[in-house]
Amino acid sequence: MDSSSMKHGDMDHGNKDMCSMNMLFTWNYKNTCVVFKWWHIRTLPHLILSVALIVLISYLYEYLKYYASKSAITSGSGSGRSANIKRASWYGAQVGFSFMLMLVFMTYNGWLMLSVVVGAAWGHYSWGSAVESNTRNLACH
Repeated sequence: MDSSSMKHGDMDHGNKDMCSMNMLFTWNYKNTCVVFKWWHIRTLPHLILSVALIVLISYLYEYLKYYASKSAITSGSGSGRSANIKRASWYGAQVGFSFMLMLVFMTYNGWLMLSVVVGAAWGHYSWGSAVESNTRNLACH
């Protein structure tokens, strides 16, 4: 087999740190990518910032559920096409938010998983008692 025409020098085998894909639970944070390639945790300050951001996102998801249950958007105050579009859009936003948090959890990184749980618990403490039980079945986290 003649491989003289292959340009091995063009392949990217540099010392760049790449995103790690963990299939088992881990506490190692180095080279963890969170949902997107650009959200790359390389250092402890990156981890701390990511943990804070994920806690906030998870907390905001709980607020989103609260707001949806208490607002006129989902209360059925309108029955026209415009009201249905608003309700469907709001529902889609909740599902998207929930799935993004599920993807964070699926990094199998203990720090990030704990961040989702802490944010959800904090959000539930702040807003959960006011959320109707029929909106709780939407959560993927």
